[in-house]
Amino acid sequence: MSPVVILIRHGEALHNIVHDWELPDPRLTEKGIEQSKALAAELEADFPFAQDECLIVVSPLRRTLETFQYGLQWLRDRGVPVDVRAEWQETTNNPCDIGEDSSILQDEWPDLDFSSLDPVYPQKTGLYEASEAAYRKRASFARRWLFKRPEKCIIVVTHSGFLKRTVQGPKYKNVEYRTYELFEDSEDVHFKEISRDTASLE
Repeated sequence: MSPVVILIRHGEALHNIVHDWELPDPRLTEKGIEQSKALAAELEADFPFAQDECLIVVSPLRRTLETFQYGLQWLRDRGVPVDVRAEWQETTNNPCDIGEDSSILQDEWPDLDFSSLDPVYPQKTGLYEASEAAYRKRASFARRWLFKRPEKCIIVVTHSGFLKRTVQGPKYKNVEYRTYELFEDSEDVHFKEISRDTASLE
């Protein structure tokens, strides 16, 4: 059975408020940090899954890594593993959506393992090319990877532009999260949104 997937958009980052897409890999604002802390309190209050049933997946950009740091560290402290995956990065090739080299990220987040990060990152080539066709291909790749995972719950921290190509529905707000199940048809793997009340072990 495929996992329940919780998709989260990162907290407010600097480029979100100044509308400057030339800022390189911007960090969260103070508001974004507080949003992420509030997310932690909300999720932790009634999280239904055990630590050995979960996985955290996070985009390698700083704003998603910081959202994980402030919003999901409580799960990491319980022993839930973290996988930093390039397919969940943002879409464009603007400086704000191009990340740092993994060696720099490793220095900044020494407790995370970046060794499995696609060595192509942060180059915007191949699967990560800034084109609509590549976005759709990458979204399909991401859904199929999730579909095959053994965990009961996977929490993904990512970006609004990529979410737009991955799921149907209105644009995500900062730190908004929605819960999905996955299903496969003859063409692809798809997300179906489910009520948070039904996202349990049943």
